[in-house]
Amino acid sequence: MSWKPAVLSHPVALVAVDRSHRAVLGNLGQLFRYDLAEVYGHLPNADGSFNDRQTDRFLAGVDPGRRAWLITAAGRTAGYVMTIPAADGGNSISAFFVVRALRRTGVGREAAALTIAALPGRWSIAFQRYNPGVERFWSRVATDAAGHRWHIHDGPTPANRPPDTWITFTTPAEGPDDAEPRT
Repeated sequence: MSWKPAVLSHPVALVAVDRSHRAVLGNLGQLFRYDLAEVYGHLPNADGSFNDRQTDRFLAGVDPGRRAWLITAAGRTAGYVMTIPAADGGNSISAFFVVRALRRTGVGREAAALTIAALPGRWSIAFQRYNPGVERFWSRVATDAAGHRWHIHDGPTPANRPPDTWITFTTPAEGPDDAEPRT
């Protein structure tokens, strides 16, 4: 029998990141990069930190279309989400991280729903299928947001990392409509 401590996970909220959150976003970015290090084959720098270009670009303010929110659960720091403008004119999630203690508690799904609701319209979200459960997670998020009107396809295989799979959908003005089948 396995034992897992009870962790308060609700309510879930998003807090827009501003300059006062630089340290917490940087720290969470390091945890996110550590989680990816095994699959990507990344080793830490000499000072023990990982390169995190997404967070660096956001903190430098070089791309005004980038947005970031801290995810909170029961008032505590739970992770972060970062978005960028998508090539098709919509939005894309460029980083999504929930701390391990809160995974599989509904925090991630609720945080994703809050993010999508904050930026209604067209979405293109990439994920890597090597990650167990990630396709099921994003499929549920897309269904919650757009009913069964979402599409999934594999992207080109980039050099030096696993290939991306993309889930795309558009959020309707009045909520999900399940009349159209998913393909």
